[in-house]
Amino acid sequence: MKLKTKLKRLEISTVWLSERLGLSRPTLDKYVNNPEEFRVKHFKKIIEYLGMTETEALNKYFKKSRK
Repeated sequence: MKLKTKLKRLEISTVWLSERLGLSRPTLDKYVNNPEEFRVKHFKKIIEYLGMTETEALNKYFKKSRK
């Protein structure tokens, strides 16, 4: 599952999340499409909203996809 899908399932909007992270919506969209580009401080806030551990989130949503 992609990060974007997980956020939708949890009903976390990009507007709401961008406000809490202090990012513009376009920047957040860029990061959501490429989660490995998130800064650590944003990553830590997001995993709080996802309700998971850092390890779990890294393995599921924040690793670079292999092509």
